[in-house]
Amino acid sequence: MRRKPWIVLTLGILFSGIAPAQSAQQIGTAAKWLPQPTQQVIERLGELNRIPDGEWRVHPGDLPHGESPDLDDSAWPIAKPGSEYSEDAVWFRQWIDIPQNLHGYDLTGARIWFQFQARTGGHDIVTQIVYFNGRRVALGESLEQIVLADQAKPGEKILVAVKLLATSFSKQFRGATLTVDFAPGRPNPQDLSEEFLSAAELIPSLSSDVPADESTLEKAIGQVDVAALDSGNQQQFDTSLHASVKTLEPLRPLLQQATMHLTGNSHIDAAWLWPRTETVDVVKRTFSTALQLMHEYPGYTFTQSAAAYNDWLADKYPEINDEIKKRIGEGRWEVVGGMWVEPDLNLPSGESIARSILIGKRWYKEHYGVDVHIGWNPDSFGYDWQLPQIYKKSGIDYFVTQKMSWNDTNQLPLKLFWWKSPDGSKVLTYFPHGYGNSNLSPVRLSADLAQARVLAPGMTEMMDLYGVGDHGGGPTRDVLDQGERWTQPDKIAPKMEFGTALSFFTSVEKQVAPESKTWNYKTIADGYQYPAAPPTGEISIPTWDDELYLEFHRGVYTTQAGMKRNLRDAPEWTLHAEDYASLAWLDGNSYPEQELTDAWKKITFNDFHDLSAGSGIATIYRDAQKDFDQVRWETSEISGKALNTVAERVNTGAQQGVPIFVFNPLAWRRSGHFKVHVQMPAETADVSVLDAHGAVLPSQVLSKDAKTHAFDLLVEARDLPAMGYEVLRVVPGKRAFASDLRVTGTTLENANLRVVVDPKTGCITSLYDKRASFEALAPGTCGNELQAFADKPARYDAWNIDPGTLDQPPARLTQTDSVEVVEKGPMRAVIRVTRHWQSSKFVQQIVLYAGSDEAEVENDVDWHETHVLLKAAFALSASAPFATYEIPFGTIERPTTRNNSWEKARFEVPALRWADLGDAQHGFSLINDSKFGYDAVGNLLRLSLLRSPTSPDPDADRGHQHFSYALYPHADDWKQAMTIRHGYEFNEKPTAMQVEAHTGEMPPEFSFVSLTPDNVVLTAMKKAEDSDALIFHMYEWAGRDATVELKVPHGATGAMETNLMEQPEGKPLALDNDRVEIAIHSYQILALRVDFPHRER
Repeated sequence: MRRKPWIVLTLGILFSGIAPAQSAQQIGTAAKWLPQPTQQVIERLGELNRIPDGEWRVHPGDLPHGESPDLDDSAWPIAKPGSEYSEDAVWFRQWIDIPQNLHGYDLTGARIWFQFQARTGGHDIVTQIVYFNGRRVALGESLEQIVLADQAKPGEKILVAVKLLATSFSKQFRGATLTVDFAPGRPNPQDLSEEFLSAAELIPSLSSDVPADESTLEKAIGQVDVAALDSGNQQQFDTSLHASVKTLEPLRPLLQQATMHLTGNSHIDAAWLWPRTETVDVVKRTFSTALQLMHEYPGYTFTQSAAAYNDWLADKYPEINDEIKKRIGEGRWEVVGGMWVEPDLNLPSGESIARSILIGKRWYKEHYGVDVHIGWNPDSFGYDWQLPQIYKKSGIDYFVTQKMSWNDTNQLPLKLFWWKSPDGSKVLTYFPHGYGNSNLSPVRLSADLAQARVLAPGMTEMMDLYGVGDHGGGPTRDVLDQGERWTQPDKIAPKMEFGTALSFFTSVEKQVAPESKTWNYKTIADGYQYPAAPPTGEISIPTWDDELYLEFHRGVYTTQAGMKRNLRDAPEWTLHAEDYASLAWLDGNSYPEQELTDAWKKITFNDFHDLSAGSGIATIYRDAQKDFDQVRWETSEISGKALNTVAERVNTGAQQGVPIFVFNPLAWRRSGHFKVHVQMPAETADVSVLDAHGAVLPSQVLSKDAKTHAFDLLVEARDLPAMGYEVLRVVPGKRAFASDLRVTGTTLENANLRVVVDPKTGCITSLYDKRASFEALAPGTCGNELQAFADKPARYDAWNIDPGTLDQPPARLTQTDSVEVVEKGPMRAVIRVTRHWQSSKFVQQIVLYAGSDEAEVENDVDWHETHVLLKAAFALSASAPFATYEIPFGTIERPTTRNNSWEKARFEVPALRWADLGDAQHGFSLINDSKFGYDAVGNLLRLSLLRSPTSPDPDADRGHQHFSYALYPHADDWKQAMTIRHGYEFNEKPTAMQVEAHTGEMPPEFSFVSLTPDNVVLTAMKKAEDSDALIFHMYEWAGRDATVELKVPHGATGAMETNLMEQPEGKPLALDNDRVEIAIHSYQILALRVDFPHRER
C-alpha cells in the first residue's frame, strides 16, 4: 500500500522512521564475504533514497511567527547535531532545495518525506510543530514522516520551520531525514540493495551449496550498471536493475525457507516520565490508532498486554473496548502477558506476582472470553528464577522479553530456549530484537535470523516486534507500508507475515528437538558450546536453569526508599486481611472480595517496573503513596472487623485483667515482640502482662498517660499458636519476670548473644553467638559500618550503579556525635549512635531483646546527599564461594568470588527479606524490612540502604528515612538455622488489640491453620474466587521432597490441588480430622482448595 500524501497528526512515540539507507558499516557486516567492487555497488544503491540534511539555524527560546517565510534568520547560529538546548521552546529553520539528482539518480516525480528528530531526558518525547512555507502541517510528539514534496520538482525551495515546545528536561537536536520514494514506474534501487544484503546474510546460514548461491548473488550484483548513473543515463540504469532481479530470482526458494512473523505492538509505560492520568490518554490514542489502521491494512494484527489498560477503556471509552472485542473475535487483536500491568519481577513478592496474573487473566476471560498463554514483560529489569513455575501454574506456557540484550558486560547466548525453574517447570522463552522496531527491512531481519540460527540451530522462523512505544504509539503507517511492501510475492527475500505472538510460538514449539543442554551462569562462565545442528525440521535449543540477571539498572533495587517500603508492607497488609477475613467468613460474615481485589489492583499496578524500580518522576510516587494509603486504610478496616468477629467467639473474660487479643499470621508457632496500646480501667503506676496460663511475659512500658490510664507497651509473646491467637492479660502492678538481658558499658548481652559497640566509632566490634561459641564478625573489623560510595552513573541516573562503583574506596562513617545507652531493659536494651556526615544525619539504635537470637538496627536518617550510595557493611568470620538470597517463592545462590566477567558483573544483586553468608558450620543472615539490594564479595556482606540520583526525580530519597535490619548469627547453614522463618518473623509481627472481656465457646488460645514439615511455608489463605472454599498457597524452600500436612479450620468437606488460577488439578484429596496430606516436591509452589460448603451463614 503506497502511503497517502496527506498529513496525519500522530501521537507520541519513541522510535520512528522507515528503513534507512545502508551505511558502509552495515554493508560491510552483511556482505563481508563479497568482493569489494560488489560491496561498492550495494553501497551506491543504498545512497539513493536519502537526501543529505542541510544546515539548520536555531533560535533558543520562543518568538512570535518563527515560521514566517519573511523572517530574517541569517543571524541565527547553525545548530550542530547533538547540541543541547534548554527546557524552553526552541525554533529551527532551514530552506530545503530539491536537487536535480541524488548521486546521479533523477528525482523528478519522486516523493520526498521529511522527519525532524530531537530528544529530551534521553527519550524522543518532544512535542513538535512543523511548518512548510509558513503553513502548519503537523503537531505531535516524535512525528511520523511527513510528505515534503509529493511529486518532486528539482530546483524547488521549501522553508521548513520546526518549533519544539517547552520540556521538563533539556533538549538535544539530532537533525532531520529526507527520504525518497522513487517515482512510479521505475525499479526501486533501495529494495534491490536490501534484497542483495538479505541474501548475503542468509546464504551462509541456509544454503546447502554456498559457493553456487554466492556466485549467483555476485552475478546479480554485477549486472547493476552504476556507470549509467554517473553518465546520467536513467533508462540504461533501470534496465540493468531489471536484469539483476532476473539473475537473483533463483535464490527466492532458498530465502523463503525463512519466515519472519511481524507482530505489531506498543510498549506503554503505566507511569514513568508522566503520570498515570496521562497514560490513560496514551492508551486511548494508541489503541484507537491500532483499530483505525486495521481498517486500512487488512493483514495487520496488534498484540497488547496489561489488563489494567483494557479496564480503563471499558470504563471510560466503552466504544473502543467494544471494537477491541470484535477484533479479538477476528483473530487480529491479541492479548498477552496476563498480568494487571508489566511489573518488575525481582522486587514484588511471589504472591504479588501470582495475584497480578490472577487478576489480569480473570479480567481477560470475563470481558473478552480469552485465556492468555504468553508471558510478556519485555522491559523489566531482570527476571527471578521462580517465574517459569509461577507462569506454568498460572496456565502460561511461553515468555517474551528483550531486556537481557541491555547487559553491560556479557551477552547471554540465548534466543529461543527453555527457561527452567528450580522445581523443573519450563516455559518456552524468546528474546526478540527489541520491542519497538520501526524498521522492517529484510536486511535487519535476516541478520537477526542468521544470528538466531547460531544460538538455536535449525531455526527458520523468527518473531519481530514492531511498533513504537514507552509513551505509546504503536505501528505507524510508515512501518506498515514497509512491512506490506516486503510481504508482496514479487520480493526476493525471506517470507514476511503479519501475525500474532501465539502463532509464532505454536509453530516453533512443534519443531523443538527433544534433547536440550542445560546451562546456567556457572556453566557458561566455564565455557560452553552452542547446540549441535539437529535433524532437518527440528530446532536445537538449550535449557536455562537460572535466573535472568540483568547486568544493568542495578540501582533500581534501592532508589525511592519510600516506594520500596510500600512494596514490602502493602502485600503483607493485604495478605493478613485475607487471612482474617477468611476466618470471619467461616463464622458467617460476608467476605470483602471486591475491597481485597481493589487492594491487589492498586498493589500490582504499582509493581509496574518503572514505578517499583524508582526510576520515574516525583509525581508518580505521590500518586503511588495515595494508593498505598488507601490500601493500608482499607485492609486495616477489614482486618480489624474480621479479628473482632473471631475474638467475639473467644472466652476473654475467664481471668482478671484487660484482655489483649494477639494473632499470629504465620503458620507455625512463634515467639515475638509487638507493641500494643492498652486502656486500663483505673489508675495504676505500672502494669504486667500475663499469658493465657497466667505466666508473666516480658514487657516494657514505652509510655503512659496518668490522666487516661493508657499505656503503650512492648510485649514479648511466647509460643503463639500457628495461624491463631492467644488472649493475654494486662494487670495492674509490676510483676517480676526472668530477664536474661544485661548492659555493661556499651555491651548488650542476653543468653544467646553478646553485642559490643565501640563507644568512639559506633561500630559493632563483636557479635558473639553464645550458643555456638562463635564470633560472627571478622577480628579487627567494624561491623555495621556505614559506607558511602560516589554513585555517578554515566547514564540512567536513577537506574544504574555502574561497574566499578563498589571497587572505589568508600567514605567510612566512623566518626560519631554520641554513643549512648538509652534503654537498659528489662525487655529491650538500646544503644543509640548519632553521627553527621556531609549534609546528612544518622541515628542508629542497636537493639537487643531479652531472649532473642537477633540484634536489630533501627535507622532514622535525614538524607541530603547527591549521587551517593549508602551501604551497611559486615566483614564476617565465616565465608563461602556463594551467598544465598531470598527471591519470590524461593532462594538463589550467587557467587562471592570475582573470577570471571559473569561473576564480576553481579556486583549488586536483588533479594527480598534476607541474604546469608557462611559455611556449613556457621553463618550470618542480614534481614531487612524494606530493602532489596545486596552485595557479597569474599567475607563481606553489605546491604544497600539509600541512593541519591537527580534524574528523573531531582529530590529522590532526600529527607527523613526510617528502616530496620536484623543481624542473625547462627550455627550450621541457613537452612538448619531457619533463616527463612526469621525473615518472615522480622517482617510480620503479631497483630495485637485490646478487646472486651466476655464469655465465648473458643478457648483462650487456638490454632486455626498449621503446616508441617518446617521446609514448607504457607504464603496465603483466601476465599476462592468462584466457590465456597478457601485457597491455600505454599512453597518448599529447602530442596527436599516432603509430605505436607495442612491443618485447616473445622468444617471442611473436601480438598483438591489447584493451579494458581484456582483451577482443579489431579484427584480429590482425603480429609482426616481437619487435616490434608499431599506430596510436595523440592522448590515446588503448591495451591490447595479446601471446600466449606456448610459454613455458617
